[in-house]
Amino acid sequence: VLQHSIDATGINRGPQPGHRLEVAVFYVVYFIVFPFFFVNIFVALIIITFQDQGQKELEEAEINKNQKSCIDFALNAKPIQRCKPKQEGSLRYRIWQLCTSSYFEFCIMVMIALNTCVLMAKYYRSPSTYNDILTYANTTFTALFTVESILKIIAFGLRNYFRDKWNAFDFITVLGSIADVLVTEFRLTKANVALSVGPQKHKVRIDN
Repeated sequence: VLQHSIDATGINRGPQPGHRLEVAVFYVVYFIVFPFFFVNIFVALIIITFQDQGQKELEEAEINKNQKSCIDFALNAKPIQRCKPKQEGSLRYRIWQLCTSSYFEFCIMVMIALNTCVLMAKYYRSPSTYNDILTYANTTFTALFTVESILKIIAFGLRNYFRDKWNAFDFITVLGSIADVLVTEFRLTKANVALSVGPQKHKVRIDN
């Protein structure tokens, strides 16, 4: 519709590309600016109404906003559970110290950033050598993340490990990455087998 409106000229006249570029401003203002503007006003009115209603309830209860926040925090607070191995000299305790250290978390964040860069580095019609390097790098990161999950399971225990939603998400992501690596390796192996079997079949046909 925007393209046809810009190309429109006059009555009994054919369209001309880019004849009325100012129409684009109308569509941008009418379909983008106005809807967002009115939606923001509507949301702001709802928020102000709820805030006024909440302030009235606080005045009726004779408590201020800070006191209500303290009460809500006390009612919704949950104790922090820290899964720490009992034997401090054991191997599991050392692994726990490693997994809970800030250096370990920093290394994991760096690996996540590098893995993201590797996944973003693919482009259309890239050389096969370049694709192989990216595949090996992705496989390496998958192996490192798998080691991370194994270390955390050993340190925290299987039950305590999956209590953390982020750990469960990381574990599912690692499983997906392992499946992707296996599928990729299977395709490469299948392609290599096809390439090696093809010339042999051709040779057998020539010999026959």
